[in-house]
Amino acid sequence: MVNKAISAYSFASCGWNALQALLLIVGPQVVLTLLKPAETANLAASDVEQYLARSLGFTLLALGLVTVVLSGSVPVGPALDDTPSPYAAPVLLLTTLYHGASAFYGWARYTSTGQTGYLLGFVGSALLAAFGTWCLLFGGEKARISRRTGADKRTSGFPFRNAEADRRKVR
Repeated sequence: MVNKAISAYSFASCGWNALQALLLIVGPQVVLTLLKPAETANLAASDVEQYLARSLGFTLLALGLVTVVLSGSVPVGPALDDTPSPYAAPVLLLTTLYHGASAFYGWARYTSTGQTGYLLGFVGSALLAAFGTWCLLFGGEKARISRRTGADKRTSGFPFRNAEADRRKVR
C-alpha cells in the first residue's frame, strides 16, 4: 500500500513526462521551433533533430511509466500483501533530482535566451521538484504521535532532560 502523497506525486510526474513526450513524439518540429533562437527558427528541423526529439519523447514516456510502477501506485504481480514498495523511496529521490535538474536547466536557458518554452519547462519541473522534496521529507511515513500526551514518540531527551516527563513517570 503506497502513501497517497507519493502516489499523487508519481502520477503527476508521469503526467508531466507524458505531456512532454507527446509533444516531442507527435510534433517535434513545433517544439524545435519554439526552442530555437529567433534567427534560426524558420529553418526546418533536420532528420537528426527530429530523431533525437522523438527518442527523447519515448524516453520520457518510459520514465513516467516506470515511476508509477516502481513507486507502487499501480500494483503489479501478486499484490495480496499490503507491504509498501521497496523501490518507492529510491524512485522518488531519483525523479525529484531529475525534475530539479530539469528546472535548473530550464531556468538557465530561459535567462540566457528568453524563450518561453524554457520558462514553461522550468515551471512544471520546479513544481514537481518541490512536491517530490515535500514527499521525501514528510510524505513517506506516518508520524508517531502519542495519543496520550500528543508528543512525537521519536524524540529523545538528549542532551536536555525533560523534568516534567520524569515527574509524571514517578507518579
